Amino acid sequence: MTRRPTPPAAVGEVLNRVLQRLDPEQELRAYRVWTIWAQEVGPTIARRAQPTQVRNGVLVVTVATHAWMQELQFMKDTLRERLNARLGAPVLRDIFFVAGRVEAPAPAEPPTEGEPEPAPPLAALPALDDPALASAFARIMGAHARRTRAATARPPNTRPRRRR
Repeated sequence: MTRRPTPPAAVGEVLNRVLQRLDPEQELRAYRVWTIWAQEVGPTIARRAQPTQVRNGVLVVTVATHAWMQELQFMKDTLRERLNARLGAPVLRDIFFVAGRVEAPAPAEPPTEGEPEPAPPLAALPALDDPALASAFARIMGAHARRTRAATARPPNTRPRRRR
């Protein structure tokens, strides 16, 4: 008896089988967070926070300032849910924020075929109809931008001197 030669398998199928053997619990899926981070959190947050590592289902995110760290702490559950939805499984159990240097984010990749569309960014703000309120908000945002620029211009771990 002679065996018929089997047709060659597609590379994608072979890689899927190898990955199933190497990672049966699909923990590698969590590492896709680096490719979808900017899409899910939006450009404002992506400029100030970036994923650093994943360990045992905990995503460690480096955040540029303590103020942003606190803000993201309030949004932690929403972020985790959105990232898990985009990853297709509940692979992230928690998100842990640490202060540190944040590099400029890479441009966001468009979603691939069969991947769900990203939700709108978390930091989107509604338009303000009241001109006085809009003016006050613009002044606050300008002051925040100046402080952020000044903070990033300083060497790490230094504080500005207080005036007496």
